[in-house]
Amino acid sequence: MKTLRIILSSIIGLTFIALFYEGFHSSLPVALGAGVLSFFAGMLMFSPSNKKEPKKTRPHPAPKQKKKPVPAPGDDELVCDGITRGELKRIVREGKEQVNRIEEIALKIMNHNVRIEILEICTVANDIFDNFVKDPKDIKASRRFLIYYLDTTERIVAKYYELSRSTYLSDEAKKTLKNVENTLVLIKDSFRSHLKKLTENDVMDLEAEVKVLQNTIKREGI
Repeated sequence: MKTLRIILSSIIGLTFIALFYEGFHSSLPVALGAGVLSFFAGMLMFSPSNKKEPKKTRPHPAPKQKKKPVPAPGDDELVCDGITRGELKRIVREGKEQVNRIEEIALKIMNHNVRIEILEICTVANDIFDNFVKDPKDIKASRRFLIYYLDTTERIVAKYYELSRSTYLSDEAKKTLKNVENTLVLIKDSFRSHLKKLTENDVMDLEAEVKVLQNTIKREGI
């Protein structure tokens, strides 16, 4: 860029020298002076501008707001004491999403036995949420499962996966992994026991309804 500026300025200078000397019949010193002045004028004229164009700032996109689920007709309807249909759908949806996250972590674990153990836990957990749909009142009996056990299981599985990926494990780390593997068996048994209890409650409720119906039939002589 600088070389081009010198060449262009030199052409302008020589042009003015010839113009003054040949065209205006000026003396050689005057023509040379005009050429020198023209040269420097050209250098200034072709010098790069020091003004920097202001950087165009891109407007920051507005943060995406999480869309709130639109209540469906009937969501305000009570499905059991203290639980609406909308709350039931939310509990089941969020619970199954959490179970899916645990399954995704389990599928990354290299230890086959541990992976199967966690997937079986997820199967039982999904069965519990399916039971909520059939019998929403079981949700009240499952508060500890929803608030504590499922969250703790997700954290344990996630930390086990991260630790198991380490190339070099200390004896203490290996001991911790083994302890988690034993705990997974306890979690699976606990989930199964809870599901069994919910199912037994359903059986007891059904038996109670049958007895009421039988007594009504006997009383009315049908």
